[in-house]
Parts: sequence; structure tokens; C-alpha cells
Amino acid sequence: MPHPHGSEGASVDVSLTFDQVYGFVGEGGANYHSTTNEAMTARRGHAGDGVTPVIVLEGERNVHGRVCASCWGRQTSCTGERVSQAIVGLDNAVNA
Repeated sequence: MPHPHGSEGASVDVSLTFDQVYGFVGEGGANYHSTTNEAMTARRGHAGDGVTPVIVLEGERNVHGRVCASCWGRQTSCTGERVSQAIVGLDNAVNA
């Protein structure tokens, strides 16, 4: 399912918009650390609809989730993946 409606999860403390972080990630991706100190890589991608831009959150051993503009700043993604530790870490890395 694409990311059409946002997450039902609680908000987390991020200071930047999805578009700002998506721009930071860029074509080459961005390396950073989650709030749990896991090495992460953020990459651009698309939701299942092939159109909606997402940020793919890759951890050391697996993909933690994918976030779109609708679920950016939430504990869980539109598809139910727990992503708060990854997006807060990414937001912090952009602000560093």
C-alpha cells in the first residue's frame, strides 16, 4: 500500500519538514546514527504507488521503514513500521 494518509502513531520531536530532510538525503543518500546509536543510511525511494516520495531508513542489518511526508514526525510509518528512533536521529543529523 502506498503512504496515503499518514500514521496513527504519536508525534515525535522533529524540527524539519519532510521536504527539507528529503533534500538533505539527496541522490547519494546520507549516513547518520539513530537515537539508539545504530549506524543508519537514509535513501530516497518511492512508495508502492511508484509516485509518492519516501525516505528509506536502512539500519545495520535491515530496513527499519519508509516514511513519506504524511508520516514524517510520527512514531510509526503509514505502513505501521516503528521509525521514531530513525527519523529523530536523521532530523538531528541534518541539524548538526
